[in-house]
Amino acid sequence: MAKSPFYVPSKPLTRADELRDQLNDLEARVGRLGYGLGPEALTIPALFDTVSAALASFHAEGQGMRAEEARLTTVSADLRRKAKLLLREIGGVAPLRDARSARQPDPAHWWWFLDEWVAARRRAQLRGLLWVAAGVVAVLLLLFAVYQLFLAPDPATRERLRRQQAAESLALEGNLAGAMHEVEQALAIAPGDPGLLVLKGSLQQGLGQSQMAEETFAAAEAAFGNREAFLLARGQAYLIANQAQAALADAQTLLALDPQSAPGYMLLGRTQEWLENYPEAIAAYQQAATLAEAQGDFQLTGLARVNMGMLMQQMRTQ
Repeated sequence: MAKSPFYVPSKPLTRADELRDQLNDLEARVGRLGYGLGPEALTIPALFDTVSAALASFHAEGQGMRAEEARLTTVSADLRRKAKLLLREIGGVAPLRDARSARQPDPAHWWWFLDEWVAARRRAQLRGLLWVAAGVVAVLLLLFAVYQLFLAPDPATRERLRRQQAAESLALEGNLAGAMHEVEQALAIAPGDPGLLVLKGSLQQGLGQSQMAEETFAAAEAAFGNREAFLLARGQAYLIANQAQAALADAQTLLALDPQSAPGYMLLGRTQEWLENYPEAIAAYQQAATLAEAQGDFQLTGLARVNMGMLMQQMRTQ
C-alpha cells in the first residue's frame, strides 16, 4: 500500500517505550557477538550505561519495571558469558581500555571492565588447575628423600626444568616474549627436547611468527615420533600460551585419530572449559574418566572427575 505523503514513521511515545527499544537494541547486539559484529561491539558498554540509567530513574520515581529489569539481568549474564567474544570482536583489550579511559565510568559499571573480569577468570582457572595439582604434593613429598638419594637429576637437567617452569609461568601470565627467552635457554641445554619444542612453537605462533612456528612444530613432531603424542603435547602448550582455539583443533584432530584416547578427551575438556563452553567441558571430562577407568589409568580417572566436580561447583555458584 502506498504511504500517505503525511506518513510519519512510528517513534516511541513514552520513556518506557524508549527503554524497551534500547533493551531490544542491547539484546540484539550482545546476541550478535561472535557473528561478525566487529568494532560495533564497543557500543555495548555505553548502551548498558543508557539502559541502567533509565532503569535507575524509574526506580527513583517509584515505578516498577520488573520485566525490563529481568531482561537487563538476562542480557548481563549473556554478556559475561560472551566477554571474550566482545574483546575478540573489537580487536583485543586495548580498544576497551582506551574507551574506558575516555569515559571514566563508575567502577560499579562492570561492563566497562570486561577485560579485567576475563583476566581474573583466567587467573581463577589457573588457580583451580594448581589446586588439582596440589593434590599430589603429599605423595611427592613422601618420595622426595628417595628421589634426592637415587633419582635426582644432574645440575643441567635441573636448570632445564627450572627454565621450562619459568617459561610456562610467564606464558600463563601473558608474557610471551619473556617465556620465549626462558625456552631458548632451556633448549640450549636440551636442543631436541620435544616438550620444549612444542612450547616454543606455541609461543612463536602467539608472537605472530607463523612460519617459524611451523618449522619448530615439524621438528617437535619428528622428535616425538608419534603424531598423537605430538598433538596432545601441542594442545597443552597452546593452552599455556592462551591459544584455546588452536588447542581445540588439536584435541579434535587427536580424537579423530583415536576416538578412545582418554588424554585426548581430557585435553578437550580443559580446552572447552578455557573457552567457557562448560556443558561440553563436563561431557568431555566424563568421557575421559570413563575411558581412563576402562583402560586402567586410575590417576587420569581421578583427575578427570575432580576437574568435572570443580567445574560443576563453579557453575552452581555463578
